[in-house]
Amino acid sequence: MNVFLSELGKKLAERWLTLLVLPGLIYLTCAAIALTLGQRNALNPAALGDAVNRLAAQPSMATPGALVLLVAGVLAAAAAAGLAAAGLGRLTERVWNAEGRHRIIRPLTGIRRKRWDRADDRVREQIRSAAAAARDHARSGTPAPPAAQVAALIAARQEIGLTRPQRPTWIADRLRAADQRVHEAYDLDLTGAWPRLWLVIPDTARAELGTAHEAYASAARLTGWAVLYLPLTAWWWPALPITVTVAAVAWRRGRSSAGTLSDLIEATVDLYGRDLALQLGLSCEGPLSRRTGLAITATVRKDPETRHSAIGTDLPGPASEAGPLS
Repeated sequence: MNVFLSELGKKLAERWLTLLVLPGLIYLTCAAIALTLGQRNALNPAALGDAVNRLAAQPSMATPGALVLLVAGVLAAAAAAGLAAAGLGRLTERVWNAEGRHRIIRPLTGIRRKRWDRADDRVREQIRSAAAAARDHARSGTPAPPAAQVAALIAARQEIGLTRPQRPTWIADRLRAADQRVHEAYDLDLTGAWPRLWLVIPDTARAELGTAHEAYASAARLTGWAVLYLPLTAWWWPALPITVTVAAVAWRRGRSSAGTLSDLIEATVDLYGRDLALQLGLSCEGPLSRRTGLAITATVRKDPETRHSAIGTDLPGPASEAGPLS
C-alpha cells in the first residue's frame, strides 16, 4: 500500500507540474514582460534587462526568507493561472459541444448546413457525371473520369461535416455523428448503452479512449490559455500573435482529437457491442445487428415506450436460462 500511495503521489505531482505549474510559469513570465516593457518598448531586450537588474539589486532580494516567499508566491500564482485555464477549458468544451438552440449561435448551424448542402450537391453532380461518363466509356471506349475527383469532393464535404450539420460547430457535429451512425447501423441508443459498454470493454480499449479524451480536454485547456493571454495585448502587443497562435493550435488539436475520439467510440461499439448483448443476457449469433441493437436499447433504457415498440420485432431472447454471469 505504501508503494502504491508513493507512486500515486508521484503521478499526481507530475500531472500538477505538467498541467498547471509549467504553463502557468510561462504565462506569468509573459505577463511580467508585458507589464514591464509596455507597448513602446515591446521588443526592447535592453529595457527588460535593466528592469531585471533593478529587481535583483533590491536589498530584500538578498534575504533567504524573501526568496522563499517569492518562489512560493510565483508557484501559487502559476497554479492559480493553471486552474483558471482549466476552468476556461471546461467552458470551451461546452461551447464546442453546444447544441445551438440559443438564438445567438443558432444561425451558425444554418450557415454550416448551407455550405454542406452545396458541397453535397457538387458530390452528387460529380457522381452522376462519372456514371454517365462510365456508360459512354462502356459504349464507345472514351476515357472515363478519374475517381479521385469524386473522392476530393467527398473530402471537401467532410471538412464541413461527416453528416449534414445539426450543431453550430464542427466538433459538436463530429461527436454527434458517432451517436447518429451507431443508431443508424444498429438501432442502438449509445447514450443509454455506453455506461454498460464501458464496464464490458477491456482495459486496453479504456486506455485508448482515455488517451483520446485527455487529448480533447488538453486542446480545450489550450483554448483557455489563449483566453488568458488575450488581455495582455492591452499592455504588450506581441501577446496578440501569441494568442492567435495558441488559439489556432488549440482549434486544430480539438478537431483532430474529437475526430479520433468519435472514431474510437464507433470502433468500441463495433468490436464489443456483441459482448454487451451477451452480458445483458441476450443471444447474439454472429456480429452485432440492428435486431440485437434494438434489444440492447430496450433493455438499457427501461422505459415502457421502448419496450412496447420493440414487442413484435422478434427480439433475441436470453442467452441461457442461468443468465450471462452464470
